[in-house]
Amino acid sequence: MIDFHTHPLLVREMIAKHPDLKRIAREVFYIRNNAQPLETFHLELEVSGLERAVILPIDAWTTKGCRIYSNEQIAELCKMSRRLIGFASVDPHKKNAEEDLEFAVKKLKLRGLKLDPSLQEFYPNDLKLMTPVYAMANKLKIPVLFHSGMSWQPRVKSKYSQPILLEDVAYEFPDLNIVIAHFGWPWVLDATMLALKYHNVFIDTSCLYFDNPKDFLAFVMTRQVPLSLIEKSLRHKIVFGSNYPRVEIKNMANAVRSLGLTEGCLKLIFEENAKKLLGEA
Repeated sequence: MIDFHTHPLLVREMIAKHPDLKRIAREVFYIRNNAQPLETFHLELEVSGLERAVILPIDAWTTKGCRIYSNEQIAELCKMSRRLIGFASVDPHKKNAEEDLEFAVKKLKLRGLKLDPSLQEFYPNDLKLMTPVYAMANKLKIPVLFHSGMSWQPRVKSKYSQPILLEDVAYEFPDLNIVIAHFGWPWVLDATMLALKYHNVFIDTSCLYFDNPKDFLAFVMTRQVPLSLIEKSLRHKIVFGSNYPRVEIKNMANAVRSLGLTEGCLKLIFEENAKKLLGEA
């Protein structure tokens, strides 16, 4: 079983080697938790009944003057733990960003692309800017996970991360697998529509913006979207994501398991859909 959406911002061993990661986590990503040993990450997975986690960087060099983990740092951390699956990120505003992506996948062995339109300040449907990156991801046969919906970071605009902006990407690149993070909240119905309409659009569960994971996911996945729609039409289009460390993995996993989904649907969400995206199934 796989957590498809985590950020390794609190790993003490990496902060010891790269001290600026602590400042970036606090001032740019806006996460204030204390650093923890890598073993804590492993324990979070274990108590959640999960084996592996996708770890996500964000290259915000143009907009914020930093990388919230570089691709090289993600690769370094993956060498420390076989339970971690590294994704790359590239700066959309950088000339020849697609070459950075190719290097990250072919040389660093990273397995997907993470983009945050709000933090990186670009519209995903700006195809003049983004086509080289999307085309390279398509060529490399890797999924692209987009931050979607509300952003917690200060002085970051959510207008860039409306899920409807991904329709042009899904349409123009039908073989490129796209993952809409956070269920696109608050634009949940737009995200759901895209996943229903386009075979290459998926959604992850990593949304928590008020209350607690159990109540919030019940609101999104039983009231905003009927549970029957997930069971009957979206069972192959949703992957589990926690957004750790903003949310503890075990709390989000328990929230998904408490929704009342069948065991077959839960197996798809926690395991089989992620493996498909990663090219393992």
